[in-house]
Amino acid sequence: MLKQFIASSCYSYIIASQKEALVIDPHISLSDEYNEYLKRNKFTLKFILDTHTHADHFSLAAVLKKKFGAQVLMHEKAVSSVADKRLKDNDKIAIGCASFEVLYTPGHTDDAVSLFGEGKLFTGDVLLIASVGRTDFQNGSPESMFDSLQKLKRLPDETTVFPGHDYHEKRSATIKKEKEENPFFKETDKEIFVKNMRSKVILKPFNIDNIIRVNQKGEAAALTMITPEEALEFAGKSSQFKLLDVRSALEFSQAHIKDSINIPIDMLSARINDLGQSKQNYIVLCRTGNRSPMAADMLMQSGMQEVKIMQGGMERWLKAKLPVIKGEGGVSLERQVRIIAGSLVLSGIFLSWFAHWAFIFLSVFVSCGLIYAGISDNCLMGMILMRLPYNKKLYKIKQGGGTCSISG
Repeated sequence: MLKQFIASSCYSYIIASQKEALVIDPHISLSDEYNEYLKRNKFTLKFILDTHTHADHFSLAAVLKKKFGAQVLMHEKAVSSVADKRLKDNDKIAIGCASFEVLYTPGHTDDAVSLFGEGKLFTGDVLLIASVGRTDFQNGSPESMFDSLQKLKRLPDETTVFPGHDYHEKRSATIKKEKEENPFFKETDKEIFVKNMRSKVILKPFNIDNIIRVNQKGEAAALTMITPEEALEFAGKSSQFKLLDVRSALEFSQAHIKDSINIPIDMLSARINDLGQSKQNYIVLCRTGNRSPMAADMLMQSGMQEVKIMQGGMERWLKAKLPVIKGEGGVSLERQVRIIAGSLVLSGIFLSWFAHWAFIFLSVFVSCGLIYAGISDNCLMGMILMRLPYNKKLYKIKQGGGTCSISG
């Protein structure tokens, strides 16, 4: 039995057999989802596997270990005070009657492993759908990545690939499809592969050093998580507690909690001294619960002790139907593109009827642009709109950095 969990672009998994379960790459924002799934199915959590030391999000491994007493598995090269059992290439992991083989697949990091069995391959950040993991930090190596990909190519074509990330909402693929469509997986010349990988210059994930530290030391277990209902109660009872919203200005303007403070996470470091001097205690929130633990850790590292995290962020707050202030924000970039594109198409049609037939090419041009945007996932109109002063003010890179994919 397999269940895939999604937190933004991060994928995690629970594999179960005969009531025993293994969770792969557990994400800090999905604690309730894992707990509910295990409880509903009456599964016993036997193992927790981090395929590598994550650099873009906090792992929930230390928290699940503390709660369920399950063993944390990581490769022998992983620098970790959380891991209970060290893995080597070709080790076997048994879950009920199912057996999975550990494949050492360095390249993205030097401690990366994949898990193969039951016709499934869990690749972490090594092999992604139509891409691969980047190799420019955490002892990554394009040479090792090439060798790891050749190793994965030898698996049966019908093997289903389940990656640790996807930035285009694709949930799985097959070895055969990746051989046909993934330019990195198709490459057979190691020298060319390495040259292409080294030519990529990508921003590092936001707050990478702190994230790696937390994951290596298991410090996520020390973070205090509370429900939205508890957050509302804390903020209502004590003036010492303030709600700190670390979403972007646009997200905040569209819907926010009354009296909450908005400091986007990529601007937080510049404001930490001011927050510390205010002598306030903070309940940190974001949209889904991915950014808020990072922000809380930043506050705690600066010396603030009374910091809590609102589980599930604004999405869970809204789901609980708690009060918000809505409708004061701007129009999202996606809606702006729809409005302008639709207006241009309609204008082209009307002008071709009433002014000159050649105006129909305006509609054709916009239509071609939308088709190209859909195929390439690059929207020229969106890029132009982003340069407008209004959008520059509202839109920030949510985490101030790059992704774990070489091609984003």
